[in-house]
Amino acid sequence: MHSSGRSGSMTISVARTALLGAACVVALSLSGWNAVAADLRLGSNFGDTHSSTRALKDVFATKVEELTQGRHTVSVFANSELGQTSEMVNQAQSGINFGVYVSTAFYNSQVPQLGVTNLPFVFSDRETAFKVIDGPMGEQLKPLFEEKGLVVLGFMELGFRHITNSKRAIVEPDDVAGLKIRLQSNPVHIATFNLLGASPVALDGTEIFAALSQGVIDGQENPYSVINNLRLYDARQRYVSETGHFFDIIVFAVSKSVLEGMTPEDREAVIEAGRLATAEQRRIAAEDEAANRAAVEAKGVEITVLTPEQREAFQAATAPVYDQVREALGQDLVDTFLSAIAAAK
Repeated sequence: MHSSGRSGSMTISVARTALLGAACVVALSLSGWNAVAADLRLGSNFGDTHSSTRALKDVFATKVEELTQGRHTVSVFANSELGQTSEMVNQAQSGINFGVYVSTAFYNSQVPQLGVTNLPFVFSDRETAFKVIDGPMGEQLKPLFEEKGLVVLGFMELGFRHITNSKRAIVEPDDVAGLKIRLQSNPVHIATFNLLGASPVALDGTEIFAALSQGVIDGQENPYSVINNLRLYDARQRYVSETGHFFDIIVFAVSKSVLEGMTPEDREAVIEAGRLATAEQRRIAAEDEAANRAAVEAKGVEITVLTPEQREAFQAATAPVYDQVREALGQDLVDTFLSAIAAAK
């Protein structure tokens, strides 16, 4: 019995030693894991050559690694590599991925108030748009993102959206009537094209080329940067009408929980890198506009430039959407937004 007790004691001692050793291994492993750079994954539906992707790879990724002394690195996944656009927004919200940079339309379910920036023909030029979005209006919108688990690091430029189609040149509102037009899943955009008599079809960006090529839809609307990046001239898009009906913004938003989990120094470094990348993206976007337009025109696409009178006819046809947005989002929000635009001109 005595011998058995000593054996049992030795067994317990060995077990304790083994557990202690395992604990040390776990502790060392965790220590090593913490010492490894945390990779911040960003997702988007934009392509590798789009100004937003280039700015985030060349400026944001470089500055994050530099300013955090290698404690964080950045991986940018373009071309919807991380899933459909709405999925990527949800991934950033949950912290599965660090961030996402996509059009305002894809944040509608999180921040419906952002829809006020989608009103048709509300901006006359990019300078006015960014005076407004960089001012009190933008500061009013940012906390609404934080309530949904996202922090805005930058409002980037997507640009003026134009209509392309396979059927005819569009010079007046009636020319849009009956066309099956792909739109983002954006209530303001859809309401606007309903007023023009179109048949809106909400599709993810990954589905546009195939739907156009197969004739499932007649046309779509996007800035020249997207028309060229997606090579929509190879998808039966023979006509472009420079309606400039919406000026679209890219929201670069990141996971609030992941950002807040960083040290204060690293958090400020990431925010600063976002500011620098946003400034660079806007510069590139403005510079690329003429080149993208020229590339589209070189493919034999017929481009229609609206006269001031023709543009006014589109404005008049879509004006009722302003009252619809007032009813949906609130009179005060719309009036504050329109006042900010008037002050910025």
